[in-house]
Amino acid sequence: MFTTTAKDDTVQNLKNPAQNLRDSAAETSNDLRDAANKAGRTVRNFVHSASDELSHAKETVTTQIRTNPVQSSLVALGIGFVLGALFRR
Repeated sequence: MFTTTAKDDTVQNLKNPAQNLRDSAAETSNDLRDAANKAGRTVRNFVHSASDELSHAKETVTTQIRTNPVQSSLVALGIGFVLGALFRR
């Protein structure tokens, strides 16, 4: 029959906090990994949405320029004039 000695109890008491610390570190690591994965998915979705919006805007501008080339040229000339006047100051 085995009996527990004071020395065995002390060793066991030291192992429990160490095991608890390891378990806590593993949980924290898993939580951080999950948060990073969620943040990555959010950023990818944002970039994908922004890319779609830019593609749509590019198509709209291209269509407007091809449909109204004279008006588009006058708008570009006006914008160039305003920017030139601002940068001259």
